[in-house]
Amino acid sequence: MSMILITGATDGIGLETAKELARRGHELVLHGRSEKKAQHARDDIQRTIPNAVLHTAHADFADLAAVARMAHDLAAKLPQLDVLINNAGVYMTERKLSRDGFEMTLAVNHIAHFLLTMLLLPLLKKSSDPRVVTVSSIAHTSGRIAFDNLNGERHFDAYHAYASSKLANALFASELARREAWLASNSLHPGVIDTKLLRTGFSAPGDPVAEGARTSVLLASSPEVKGISGKYFDRCTAVSPAPPVEDRHLAQQLWKWTENAVRPWLPGCEVILSLL
Repeated sequence: MSMILITGATDGIGLETAKELARRGHELVLHGRSEKKAQHARDDIQRTIPNAVLHTAHADFADLAAVARMAHDLAAKLPQLDVLINNAGVYMTERKLSRDGFEMTLAVNHIAHFLLTMLLLPLLKKSSDPRVVTVSSIAHTSGRIAFDNLNGERHFDAYHAYASSKLANALFASELARREAWLASNSLHPGVIDTKLLRTGFSAPGDPVAEGARTSVLLASSPEVKGISGKYFDRCTAVSPAPPVEDRHLAQQLWKWTENAVRPWLPGCEVILSLL
């Protein structure tokens, strides 16, 4: 069975994904914004799946130093990591900045996951079937990567910020697949699902969370998709994403921009040494 880390595993699609993977016998690391939230999720799962093997990790994704600390804690504790599910996400109805000065939607949905993935690559390399699953959204089709407005400094629109962060997710997953051919990196649209995020951003009903977890569970655990990488999935099927996702130059530009944003927390930098 695989060792799987799920970000944003304390409610919604992340919690349901964790429950289904636990039912299948996988060993899980449940990430929450706080230790209390992560432990609550663990207790919730073990009430219905008593034999589940569960660990917890916590970090506020609006704080890159906290993300780096969590990654280093995991690297010290885990023998390997088979699957990383980049699931955590927010929808901000007004412009706010993260602790590091980035627009909050982009900071949590994209930048924090980029940093976490980079720091966990050595753990993933120890797996015989390493996978990174990034939860995007059909909203990516409305997104635009405007490098002069990524932090909403010229103009902020809540839906545009969310859609652009989801486009960033899909671009990241595609570029990761190209750069790290030894792992399988795919992104997905979970569906329009009845979650706190959907209610906050759209005030609309959605499908059950079990439906929203299906594609993440497939990409994380199914032998049917072993070796498939650089794809975008919807309803458990690889489909064509919006054209910008296949723009390699744009993906490389975004990668470089994000890499520069997180550089203080990457190995070899003084800040990272102060966290150990």
